[in-house]
Amino acid sequence: MESIRTATGGLLFLDTPGGTGKTFLINIILAEIRMRHDIALAITSPGISSILMEGGRTAHSALKLPLNIATTESPVCNVSKDSGQAQLLKQYKIIVWDECTMAHKKSLEALDRTLKDLRGNKKLMGGALVVLAGDFRQTLPVIPGSTPGDN
Repeated sequence: MESIRTATGGLLFLDTPGGTGKTFLINIILAEIRMRHDIALAITSPGISSILMEGGRTAHSALKLPLNIATTESPVCNVSKDSGQAQLLKQYKIIVWDECTMAHKKSLEALDRTLKDLRGNKKLMGGALVVLAGDFRQTLPVIPGSTPGDN
């Protein structure tokens, strides 16, 4: 909350085991910020978890991430600078990305590039406060070219 009050921005990661109240904590943070009449964005990687957060949306929907993000060299969000969505991305006090461990790393890179461009700020995430939440213990290892028997 101090980062919100001082507008210092930054990147925080909330790594907690499943079932320990991570979504509850996120909803309290979002409620506190919105109670102060500030704007907060709540996004998730899987669609089903977006219904658990107040005002939650999927990352692809909220950020207009490219569908071919894994094959794009330097992806950015498909948000034009003069759109209403771009104006909102400039004004968010906090962006909370739950289940970010299930997103491709280039999705986070695309958000970083887009925020830097829209906000005209070369700091990490364009100087915005971004809270990433997830549980790496729930992420299965991926072995390229493997068969089910290899796991």
